[in-house]
Amino acid sequence: MPDGEGLVAPAETGSEAVEGGVRPKLFTSAELRKLNQRHNAHVAVRGKVYDVSSFLSRHPGGAEQLMLGAGRDVTQLFESYHPFKVYDVLKKFYVGDLVDNEFPVFPEPGNFFRTVKERVDKYFKSTNTDPKICYWMFLRYFVFFALAMLSWYSTILFHENLLLGILGALGWGFFSAMVAMTCTHDASHFAITHKPWVWKAVGSVHDFFHGASMYAWIYQHVLGHHPYTNIDGADPDIVTAASELPDVRRIKWNQKWIPRYFYQHVYVPMLYCVLGIKTRLQDFYILYSLRNSTVRLNFPNASQLFIFFAGKCTHITYRFIIPSLYMPWTTMLLFNFIAEICGSYWLALIFQTSHVISEVEWPKPDKDNVVHMDWAEMQVATTQDYATDSWFWTVFTGALNHQTAHHLFPGVIQSHYMKITPIVKETCKEFGVKYHYVDTTKEALSCHINHLKNLGQNNKKTT
Repeated sequence: MPDGEGLVAPAETGSEAVEGGVRPKLFTSAELRKLNQRHNAHVAVRGKVYDVSSFLSRHPGGAEQLMLGAGRDVTQLFESYHPFKVYDVLKKFYVGDLVDNEFPVFPEPGNFFRTVKERVDKYFKSTNTDPKICYWMFLRYFVFFALAMLSWYSTILFHENLLLGILGALGWGFFSAMVAMTCTHDASHFAITHKPWVWKAVGSVHDFFHGASMYAWIYQHVLGHHPYTNIDGADPDIVTAASELPDVRRIKWNQKWIPRYFYQHVYVPMLYCVLGIKTRLQDFYILYSLRNSTVRLNFPNASQLFIFFAGKCTHITYRFIIPSLYMPWTTMLLFNFIAEICGSYWLALIFQTSHVISEVEWPKPDKDNVVHMDWAEMQVATTQDYATDSWFWTVFTGALNHQTAHHLFPGVIQSHYMKITPIVKETCKEFGVKYHYVDTTKEALSCHINHLKNLGQNNKKTT
């Protein structure tokens, strides 16, 4: 397919006649972003604008999920979460054309994307497997949450024994991270059953237990990182401070080099232990500004606001107030700090190993904000898998070692990725798409540390 085919069309597309001889309206991205209310909800897909207001109550994925994307281009979300045949449903809601791009756009899905989707769908049908159901996975959710709560309780029960209290805090932090990488991550991708109320209920664990906003996380992760992986200025996960205020780390070659970066491979991983604290505090600014770095947020509804504030209060109560009734503040803060370090460190390192490395691509759109690469092929190019044959690492990384399959099929519950990854690898080989892989978790972690070292000790890109 020629480069550019299927991208947002120029304004002349507005001259095309539609049923009844009425010309479609032309929308700018600035106009589209204002159309994000339930009574006037519009989305753009492949340069076409659709008024989905009347469809909200009938959307199988729930009205709230559709409202997350209201007022923006949701092409990549639409195509990764739905079969291509669902395009036929959109036609009746068509109202006009989008004439510019707020974020990067991609060509029409190529043969690789269509083939891998077809093969994975065939696998689920032939094995009579529901991609969003796995009862063993549900049990895993419960076990990790129970172990996290039991570890938290042990810090209270054994607070007078420093060693046992520290061991409890380590378990509390680690299993809290596992809860985040399993049930709350799957819930954020609407991958737990087909029930929107289940996604919301399980997702609220992130608010009430972790003290971090699921609403803010979905915008950052699902609407920001996944559609625009490793694209500077679009992927919120790789946003860095402006050059006049150097970021704490240098992960992109276009960042200005300063001497302190020389040892960033030593000090940056240490700073990852404050990820949780940063996230919880940042939530308030995100809610106030309705922006998470590159991503705009729509104003939350009443239930989402309630979960946000009730979650913060509940988290503070169980994490600080209740323990302080049974132990000195100093002991309580020590156990909290240990749990924070353990959980945040594990989460941050696992998050970095698949994308923030030199081995993968960092795509650059052209002057018209077009990425001349099939979106699915870009997901493979910007991602590295590791230890995918290991049950242990698949469980204790929340299947993020199968990151390629996850990015191509985000709506699938993570326990199925061990079966999907071989299909993805074989399809990559058939179509000549480079699949990035290392054998061990140690190698994967080393890739990130080496990336920090390379960009910290070299001003210009090295080959």
